Amino acid sequence: MLYHKNTTQTPNSLFDNHLKELSYSELKVLLVIIRQTIGFIHPKDRTRRKDRDWISQRFFMLRTGLSGRSVSTAIASLIAKGLIIVTNNNGRILHQVKQRRGTFHLYYSSTLVLVNSLHSTYNVIDDKAVKQVHTTKLTHTKLYSEISSQGFKKVSDKERINQILQNQIKHT
Repeated sequence: MLYHKNTTQTPNSLFDNHLKELSYSELKVLLVIIRQTIGFIHPKDRTRRKDRDWISQRFFMLRTGLSGRSVSTAIASLIAKGLIIVTNNNGRILHQVKQRRGTFHLYYSSTLVLVNSLHSTYNVIDDKAVKQVHTTKLTHTKLYSEISSQGFKKVSDKERINQILQNQIKHT
């Protein structure tokens, strides 16, 4: 794989499918999210990148030059367009503004990146794609294993440890 120093790979689908539909503010916010996730390379394993990152409202404002209101509006619009996912510390997806308001840390990820590289982690419940979001620890853990009639079935600690170990073996 070809890497250029001091650059961030950007998914082609942004340019090919979404550029013309994005507002100026939405594009700026989305580019910050892409930079803060796939723009960072794991220092030991040069092929690994962040799936999501904690980004504060203030950081968005400083990086984009936008007002807080413009940032919030752009985030809500990007969520509605399905281009980003916002989660809390536990990986719970926060679709609504009310859910995000007052949450201490919000984690952002771009679906442009996730769909291309992690499409196998999507599951379908009630005809809606639900993403099992990974943490920024760069350790892949699956909190849920299989779909039951009510939703996901929780995985025991022993099963999670085995999944982590198997995943680490794959990446070494």
